[in-house]
Amino acid sequence: MIYDKVENMSIYFDKLPGFEKVESEYKKFIEAPFKEGRIDIDGDNLWCNVASYTVDPTNPLKYEAHREYADIQVMVDGEEVFGWANTKECNVTEDFKEGSDIAFMDAPDGQFFELRKGYFAVFFPEDAHAPCRKSKNSDTAHKLVFKVKL
Repeated sequence: MIYDKVENMSIYFDKLPGFEKVESEYKKFIEAPFKEGRIDIDGDNLWCNVASYTVDPTNPLKYEAHREYADIQVMVDGEEVFGWANTKECNVTEDFKEGSDIAFMDAPDGQFFELRKGYFAVFFPEDAHAPCRKSKNSDTAHKLVFKVKL
C-alpha cells in the first residue's frame, strides 16, 4: 500500500509501469471535472470511476481485494476512513468469481487511516481495503478510483 499527498504522485508512479498516466489524468480532472461514473483512459488497462456520495455510518465493515488491478483512490473533496490489512491475515468470505476482480473478506487485525482531500492511496493485490467508512470530520466523499491493470 502507498499513502501520500497528491503532489507526490510522480515519486511512485514514474517507477510503476502503467501508472504514469494517472497523475496527468488527475490533473485534467482538477481543471475540468468529469461526470460521475466510469471514464475509459486506456480501455481495460486504465480506467477511472468518479464517485460522490454520503458515507453511511451504518455500512458494515467489508474488506475487498483485487488481483488483476491496482486501486488508486484519490480524495478530491471530503474524507473517509479506510480499513487496511494484508490479505494473508484475512479470512475470505466471498472468493473471486469468474469474470470478477473482487473478493471480500474479514480482517480481524485490520488497521485504519483517514483518506483526506488532497491525499491518495494505492492498493495492490495483497492489500485488503475497506473503503467508505465515515470519518469524524466529514460525512461526504468525492473521489477518483483509478484502476490500473497489473
